[in-house]
Amino acid sequence: MEADAPGATVWRGIFAVTVTPFSEEGDDLDEPGLSDLLGTLLDDGVDRLVVNGNTGEYHTLSAEERRRVVEIAGREARERAALLIVGAAGPWRDVLWAAEHAAANGADAVMIHHPVHPYVSPDGLIEYLGRVGLRSPISIVPYLKVALGEDEAKRLADVPMVRAVKWGVNDLPAFGRAVAATRDRADEIAWICGTAELWAPFFHAVGAVGYTSGLVNVAAGPSFELFEALEAGDRERAMAAWDRVAPFERLRARSNDAWNVAVVKEAMRQVGRAAGPVRPPSTDVPAGDHSLIAHALGRWPVRAAR
Repeated sequence: MEADAPGATVWRGIFAVTVTPFSEEGDDLDEPGLSDLLGTLLDDGVDRLVVNGNTGEYHTLSAEERRRVVEIAGREARERAALLIVGAAGPWRDVLWAAEHAAANGADAVMIHHPVHPYVSPDGLIEYLGRVGLRSPISIVPYLKVALGEDEAKRLADVPMVRAVKWGVNDLPAFGRAVAATRDRADEIAWICGTAELWAPFFHAVGAVGYTSGLVNVAAGPSFELFEALEAGDRERAMAAWDRVAPFERLRARSNDAWNVAVVKEAMRQVGRAAGPVRPPSTDVPAGDHSLIAHALGRWPVRAAR
């Protein structure tokens, strides 16, 4: 695995934000299950992997569990993935340590979660990212949960080692302005829709080169169908593909995304892929939702895990 030049086609595509499989009680990592999931994704052609993301329940993992996820991902992705990206958060020194550990295990980039802090200013966020970027041995991908203005987007593009931005707020006008403000840097920085298939067509229309996906943990085909239609400029085919995945994504988005991971894990269980429960403060979906998830899955071709 070695990323191409900044802004090259390696940053264009579907980014699989992997779940973290747990034991039946949820107390331990299911390491064989994680290995199998990563192998299945790669077998399915999903070769841009993001581990320790929000869909991976990053904030419920211990420091040791996060390291083990990275080590397992590095082993499974070696020579098979176009990109391996590792999520990290917390004080900037902790993020830097995570970047160094990720690099030692073959990762191409570290995705820096938006700070969990009550007082985040745009200037402070850019300084925080810059402290990591100045020292990181690998590329960094800021994960934004607030919309930046045009000047802020330009300054973000100037942060050392920033090669892509995961935009995780559904403000399309602000996203479009950020892309336009950095158009002269298009070969250096990629803008990615961070809110998955439900929003992917609309972000693509204003400049996104790819999108993150939790759905691919269950089945990759529907997401590839959507992405390929978007890239071909075939709006009719893209919206038909979108219509097939939208019911599943809407189930995830309910209650301010409270069921985001739980719906994916229940769907994985239904198709025979290792998942385990979600950890608190999330909860597994209620039994009444199982049939809704099964109905959504019935619209897709699904392949069992390897």
